Amino acid sequence: MKGINIAIYFDPDLIRICVHQQDDSYLSQTFNYDDSVIEEIYQWLEQFTPNRTHICLIEHDTADILADELVDNGYHVHQVSQHDLLNWFASEPPATPDGSPVRALLRYLENEKPAEYQSRTPQIEALMDLLDELDDLEGVDEVEDEDNLPDDVLRLMKQKKITANDAAQRLLPEVNERIREHLISYPELMTPELLEDFFPELLEALETPKH
Repeated sequence: MKGINIAIYFDPDLIRICVHQQDDSYLSQTFNYDDSVIEEIYQWLEQFTPNRTHICLIEHDTADILADELVDNGYHVHQVSQHDLLNWFASEPPATPDGSPVRALLRYLENEKPAEYQSRTPQIEALMDLLDELDDLEGVDEVEDEDNLPDDVLRLMKQKKITANDAAQRLLPEVNERIREHLISYPELMTPELLEDFFPELLEALETPKH
């Protein structure tokens, strides 16, 4: 891949970065896990021009957050699972040892040219909008000024001549279903809390012993 190629590997204790620069030299950097590590890594990567830089990440919970941030800011990002990397390494061993997992990941990026990662940000923002819509419907009883009610609630109140609470109760199932459909379409957004709130039947099925 032309430009600058970077591999970011999440070890149990450290986050390791290896950069293959345009002059064919290599630059290494490590980061400790802490609350600000994503911001620290991003600030360090800002020295490389986004649209000319390819970054390969080993799949990891923290890596997903970083991948979204990088793609949203113009970097070419590629993600590889540990399983895929190990399978590839077994089938394509290097002529000389890579020396470290992060260098192997860099070689994977340059040799295999994996597909680019698509940011989850639009899907996350859409989910947040749906959850806000749900909160607004569930909180209609606390709205003192009718003009501040959700538009859908006001519209239904006028059409059906019903109270704000009745209108909200009619609208809630449809919003819940839209949230469920969104999570089914983008399962990577699922959290334990969302699973419990919107798919309780799945948890019940998992907890029910089979005879």
